[in-house]
Amino acid sequence: MSIVPHSFYFRHSISVPEISTIPCKRGQLLKLPESALIPDLTFKSKSDHWGKFRIGWNNNGLGISLEVKQKKHPTTDAENVQIWIDTRDTKTIHRANRYCHLFRFQPVISSKGEPKPDCTQLTINRAQADAPQSDLSKIKLWSKIKSTGYALEAWIPASELTGFDPSSYPQMGFYYTIFDSELGEQFMMVDHEFPIGQDPSLWATMRFES
Repeated sequence: MSIVPHSFYFRHSISVPEISTIPCKRGQLLKLPESALIPDLTFKSKSDHWGKFRIGWNNNGLGISLEVKQKKHPTTDAENVQIWIDTRDTKTIHRANRYCHLFRFQPVISSKGEPKPDCTQLTINRAQADAPQSDLSKIKLWSKIKSTGYALEAWIPASELTGFDPSSYPQMGFYYTIFDSELGEQFMMVDHEFPIGQDPSLWATMRFES
């Protein structure tokens, strides 16, 4: 049996649909279709892939959504998803630069008043240069907590992603990890045995399709 994960042998390039109607003005933020679903790139059994992750875009920004349905215990503020975005998709570098962003999203935080979703921008370890600080007040969030899990959606405006320019750069580097206090961790491809949190060359390529 190979000690190298099967996913590591591939350069993943995934089509991301353009959706002109996002973000929605009322109600649910994105309502991304099945065409926006990111496939399981780990080549493991489906039982290991408990979070459904979707991405959509238009010239105004980027929308992401996560749906988790297999929980048996309440959703807490420990649950989160982290996403790495390289708006230049530079696969020849091993340290992040100013075009590389890291955000952490939580479906619920309960420490301050009424429970609500939350977003934090983090710095990337060993980066050559940090991405400019985004105005988090401009990032729109929506979540719905259910007895069996939760749904989380986020809209990141183009103004808060340095270098986001689909007409000139029609693809981006992208990676996600999901942490759940009950279900564990889900990785887009390889796990923490590789420096996924700091090496953009390990992230997938997402193609902006019109």
